[in-house]
Amino acid sequence: MRKSAATGEAHPAYLPPLPSWVTQNHGNTPETETFLSGASLAMLHMVLADPTEMLPAELLRNRLALRAAEACLKTEGRRESETDIRDAFYLARDGDAMGPAGDMFARWRKVGAIGLKQGDWLKKLKSCVPEPIAEGLPEWIDTAMDQRAGQGGSPVEQAARMVEFVIAAFPREEASALICGDLVLARALGWAHPVPLLGVHLKRRDLQAAGEELTLASHRAVARGAQDAVHLARDLARRVQRLRTVAPKLRAKGSAAAVALFLREVAVLPSTMLAPKIKGTNIPMTGRAARRLCDRLVELGVVRELTGRSTFRLYGVAS
Repeated sequence: MRKSAATGEAHPAYLPPLPSWVTQNHGNTPETETFLSGASLAMLHMVLADPTEMLPAELLRNRLALRAAEACLKTEGRRESETDIRDAFYLARDGDAMGPAGDMFARWRKVGAIGLKQGDWLKKLKSCVPEPIAEGLPEWIDTAMDQRAGQGGSPVEQAARMVEFVIAAFPREEASALICGDLVLARALGWAHPVPLLGVHLKRRDLQAAGEELTLASHRAVARGAQDAVHLARDLARRVQRLRTVAPKLRAKGSAAAVALFLREVAVLPSTMLAPKIKGTNIPMTGRAARRLCDRLVELGVVRELTGRSTFRLYGVAS
């Protein structure tokens, strides 16, 4: 572990800060944009490799999925904030309609859960987009990832081609295009799961471009997205390390499974996600025990209440 100069708190040694030559503005020539996207992706690649297994990778992807949902809704002309989207998703009970905001977040979460090392990844991608787009995916992906296509085979160029294919065929399906672009990017880089980068930072005006212009915009979006993801990963690693440190002190039955839930989810609603059973497990927990556990985690400073409400309260790892 190493200490952060800014906070004095420990970070895993494999999570170095981004060097200034990556984050500083060096101009916007094609050569510079390409270089910065490659350098930023290399830093993120090292973070995602996670030799320490300390990075809460699913939580990172879900946090980025929330950002991507907000960005895609904005592209569609909607104005829901991350808070609105979070509440629409986490306050909905099984079978309830979540509305456009919750549905968009659910789509990006589902994409982030696709295991790209597994043989069914294409089938799972198809379930994340409308059927007419799903029908064209095999051919588009093969063409986009063919290194003889277009002007080269860099991962960002392949992702940009994929976005262009979907938008050309379905101009109003911006979110689907970005989902497919981020998946192609992750596949080209050999990552285990898609990570929302283009989905967060490629704007509506960028999606109206094509060819070299779209590729250059994709390099800019990927550079910014990768840098933001590295910053977020470092922040989450610090927060989660504190939560893991206090976890052995918790005496409530099922507390280990509850802590594991906080390491995955952006927010936890005690009344449905901890009681009557801890989500994803068969471990029972009463509503009272769930509330007491959350209060204890807040008291220890590792979880905070996110809404400021007196009812329907949501909890997440503390900053």
